Amino acid sequence: MEAKTAKTGSRPEVGLAALARARDLLGTADHYVVVDGTDWYRADAGIQRLVRVDGPEPPPYGGRGEIADVDFAVALLSDELWKVADRHRGGERPIDPEEFLKLAGFRTHTGAWVPIRKETLWQARRRALVDFERRGREGGLFTSHKTIARAVAELAGAKLTEDLLDPFCGAGSFLWDAVELAQRNGTGLRVARGYDLDRRTVDVARSIAEVSPVPVEVVAADALEADLPRSACVVSGPPFGLRFSEPHELMDGSKTRNGDSLLLDRLLRLLKPGGRAVLHLSLNITFRADVESYRRYLATHFRVAAILGLPNGAVPGANVRTVLMVVDASEPGDTFVAQLGEDWETQLAPDGAALQAALKHIDGERP
Repeated sequence: MEAKTAKTGSRPEVGLAALARARDLLGTADHYVVVDGTDWYRADAGIQRLVRVDGPEPPPYGGRGEIADVDFAVALLSDELWKVADRHRGGERPIDPEEFLKLAGFRTHTGAWVPIRKETLWQARRRALVDFERRGREGGLFTSHKTIARAVAELAGAKLTEDLLDPFCGAGSFLWDAVELAQRNGTGLRVARGYDLDRRTVDVARSIAEVSPVPVEVVAADALEADLPRSACVVSGPPFGLRFSEPHELMDGSKTRNGDSLLLDRLLRLLKPGGRAVLHLSLNITFRADVESYRRYLATHFRVAAILGLPNGAVPGANVRTVLMVVDASEPGDTFVAQLGEDWETQLAPDGAALQAALKHIDGERP
């Protein structure tokens, strides 16, 4: 049903054009014009004429409909996110996770609540949040570029058979794409876990995890201090450019204050034997002189399966060059290396040449 309110004193026919547009956009079936909030007119099937009625007719089967169209649900949730942001603009918490959690449907002109189907809500919450973040930083939540999140999932795909971990999950971009791919391909992923320092970000990630088809646990914790479980697959985009006041010892016995190498070391320590890490890292991990001994250690103790260089612009709001690195906790082997240019999004699309070439090198021909 779609209802259009006409101004006092206007002819109800002025609402016909708006009803026709709503039908074309939303696929609605019953259409009404309301004058002064009390006088109801129902449109015919072609939305050409109006007939005065006592009020809206209840839909068949008790009106227990659900929103199933993902694009429509994303549009509704995005609109509500911006309304929430406007209400909180200038405050310390522009987006309240509790309000985001409530965005699970919409209320019609007549006051009826129409829920979003759970399977649809799982996709719509993720897309609405990412779109909101890319249009502006009002939310204050970290989300990765959707092309990178999707590529990380594809590169991890063959190892999404047991458990999944992101120790620096932000709002969960890498987790959600990996879970979706695992579900689509039937890989048998049983559980996913995410950790992040920011409690507000964790709350938003939990609101998405609530409707995930795979159990997802999101914890507010410091990944460098917490006792994290070892996992068969680790995906993550840790913070760039950190420097610690005290040196930390790496797996090769060297010590460093450099956050990029320290976080890489922490992530690789979390792999189970035979597991895989797919990481979005600062480019300097590949060339800094003070990381040379650690790179040699990785090359002789892990399989550094692929390194895909990304240009500036791959990280929203940051002028930094980065790489996607795939590391298996297995016997060393050759590394697939590619530096992507301005068409990096095309190259990393599911059917992109660079992604397909990397997957062929890492996992062999797909069945």
